[in-house]
Amino acid sequence: MEKIYQTKLLYPEILWERPVHYYKSKAGKILIIAGSRGMAGAALLASEAAFRSGTGIITLAFPEELKSSFTDILPETMTLSLPQTHSGSLSKQGKSLIFEQINSTDLVVIGPGISTNTETVQLVWELLQSIEKPIVLDADGLKALAYGIDAIRSKNGLRAVDEYFRKIKAKLILTPRPGEASKILYALGIKKDKTKLDYVEKNKETSAKIISEALGAIIVLKGHHTVIVSDKRLIIDRVGGPELATAGSGDVLSGIIGSFLAQNPKKPLKAITTAVYLHSLAGRLAKEEIGERPLKASDIITFLPKAIKKAEEE
Repeated sequence: MEKIYQTKLLYPEILWERPVHYYKSKAGKILIIAGSRGMAGAALLASEAAFRSGTGIITLAFPEELKSSFTDILPETMTLSLPQTHSGSLSKQGKSLIFEQINSTDLVVIGPGISTNTETVQLVWELLQSIEKPIVLDADGLKALAYGIDAIRSKNGLRAVDEYFRKIKAKLILTPRPGEASKILYALGIKKDKTKLDYVEKNKETSAKIISEALGAIIVLKGHHTVIVSDKRLIIDRVGGPELATAGSGDVLSGIIGSFLAQNPKKPLKAITTAVYLHSLAGRLAKEEIGERPLKASDIITFLPKAIKKAEEE
């Protein structure tokens, strides 16, 4: 497997210059399915990051009780309030409304702050089975993935898991932290010593390869030196540092990845690698100005335009 270290912008063609006559529909149409009671912030971070990355049209789908929270915060975003469970998470009853929206989108981001409510987990699995557009699966969406894999393997064996994912028509992009990767590895039946958090953190390349090969997905294993695995290429980001270890940073990254994928649908690995670079660069620029300790996820978004401009100048 080819290994590449990213210390600078590797694929400048992803930051292509937009023509004079350019319309928002050409800059990517994204559906973000996110949020639940007590976790509205994750949805906001992902949406704002996607817009700041150049997305033309974003629809944010969320449990109906969050509608008042989003009314004036993201005026650029179209909203889709959906039926919810008693705990304030997404209900399966919203599936038909989601599919009405998917027809007019290029890509779907699922997971930031959706919770691990049983019914919401079932909804995620029904969406995975049916959506044919690319899916960026993050945060609680990855936990739902692990629960489902474990259920299939426990009942019918690992071969059934392989057969199941071969039938999924969507291109899957999984963006786990080491803890989420650990859960997926455990669900796949990997030896327990190789599913422990410490092992995954120290062996991100191996862990990401295993998940990628088992599920046929592009993996972005976040953390110190984020690892990206797709087919026969492995890219290790050397730009980001401890400043990215803050709550919500992963939600921001999912929005950036979704945005650049939607804008560059024919170059998925290059788009994802560029998104990871810009996320890391924005974090570095924020750290230089405000310091490492006080940095929060919204600061990464604030410095994202500067990161994009700096990368374009490079």
